Amino acid sequence: MKKFLYILFIILLGYIPAWSQELYDPTKALSSEELFLKQNSNHRIIGTPGQKYIILDATPAIGGFHRFRYFPGDNIKFRLKNETIRFNETISAVKDSSFTIGVVNEALGRMDYQDVLLKDIRLIKAARRIPFVSQAAFLLPFAGLIYVGADFFNKGIDNKRFTTDGSTLIVGGAIIATGFFCYKVSFSSLKINNRNKLKVLETY
Repeated sequence: MKKFLYILFIILLGYIPAWSQELYDPTKALSSEELFLKQNSNHRIIGTPGQKYIILDATPAIGGFHRFRYFPGDNIKFRLKNETIRFNETISAVKDSSFTIGVVNEALGRMDYQDVLLKDIRLIKAARRIPFVSQAAFLLPFAGLIYVGADFFNKGIDNKRFTTDGSTLIVGGAIIATGFFCYKVSFSSLKINNRNKLKVLETY
């Protein structure tokens, strides 16, 4: 039975996209901006000189420094100071110290536009796509539950169902905890402070 569980675990990990295993070719190396455009094909607007966009320079407790970019048309998740509302909106425009979002006014049946000052933002929910890690954030908890469940519902060395042992719980729990760690690295809730700063930049 243990062999079956290990094989199942390997099969689950096998769904991780093979593109992350591509070999590096120096002749095809891209610049940082070309690489950014390749990974974010909907951001072609970056090629327009004078286009303002938002950056979040973040140094989270888990994971290293990373720069997040938000262009008009991108989705942004944030909270404002002294408010509990969770905003999950699309950026309509970016100004020198603020950005505009469209909010549906259900009472009037129209779209209203609201300016949000960068200084008023308390927290941003940011996502990072990291090969293997981002996929593992969802696969590992599922694999951990299958590991424990398979031992619980199948007959073990005691020839009884609906029983498990401490070692199975430890292994399954470790797999789930690893998935949670991968999730925190890939999907962070970043408080805006001295370590995580919001700015507006302009393409040139």
